[in-house]
Amino acid sequence: MRRILSMFLAGLATLLPIYISIWLIIWLFNMVDNILKPLLAPIFGFAVPGLGFIIIISFIILLGFISTNILGNKMLGWWENVMHKIPLLGKVYGAVKRITDSIFSSNKGAFKQVALIEFPRPGIYSLGFVTNEEFPYVKRDTYSIFIPTTPNPTSGWFVVLPREDVTILDINVDQGMEIIISAGMVASENGKNGNSYTYNK
Repeated sequence: MRRILSMFLAGLATLLPIYISIWLIIWLFNMVDNILKPLLAPIFGFAVPGLGFIIIISFIILLGFISTNILGNKMLGWWENVMHKIPLLGKVYGAVKRITDSIFSSNKGAFKQVALIEFPRPGIYSLGFVTNEEFPYVKRDTYSIFIPTTPNPTSGWFVVLPREDVTILDINVDQGMEIIISAGMVASENGKNGNSYTYNK
């Protein structure tokens, strides 16, 4: 019985990742496809499975193509200027764009280093990114840190901590983002080997 149970668990461990991966792909496909389904169904008289998904993915690719050429860059720059001038919305748009640029862009300049801090209380550790090495409203050496949520790193918390309370990890931003998105299941070799340092003035 133990042998059978062991083989069952091994089979389950093999099957579950496949099943969950396929389920997530189908869920994502249906979620994207359903966005345009109410608009497309009246045009064709019936729902066309996958058409909404194809249109949205094509639109995203087209938008990426436009944003990476000179003319498209100028158009997006003009659009961003308009957005920034709208009260309240401009502030929100600017902050969200900086975060998404740091996550999806190859240029990770907005995030300087990966930090380990005790948050939300002492004894509980969270991973965050240093966004600034000072905070002008606090009269001591501090780090401004963005702490993303898992698995969606586009939202999170902003905290300002004294430098002595922050451990800067010897890993790059991409590695830190992988750890956060995977909920810690993906850890860098540097982190495993304990290669980190703490700022001490």
